[in-house]
Amino acid sequence: MQPERDDAPPLPAAAIVAINQGKVIEAIRIVREAAPGLGLKDAKDRVDSYIARDPMLQAQQERQRSLARGKLVKAVLFIDLLLAVAIVWYFFGR
Repeated sequence: MQPERDDAPPLPAAAIVAINQGKVIEAIRIVREAAPGLGLKDAKDRVDSYIARDPMLQAQQERQRSLARGKLVKAVLFIDLLLAVAIVWYFFGR
């Protein structure tokens, strides 16, 4: 990730609102729409650079990642449980 240059235009207000709401992908889309010709990587770098300058946003992003990982783990465990029940029923419940 490269730091945002001083001559780079500021992020659009809508992108900043999206970042504050935790909608990073939406913010990247808004940045790309606001700057025609800006590539996906460049837009992502600008959004990441904005987040990196604010410790509160960094903490918010980490909390969201942690919650998402927790949900993923729960979903995988639930699917494993269903699979185990199906196997037990198939072999012993008939």
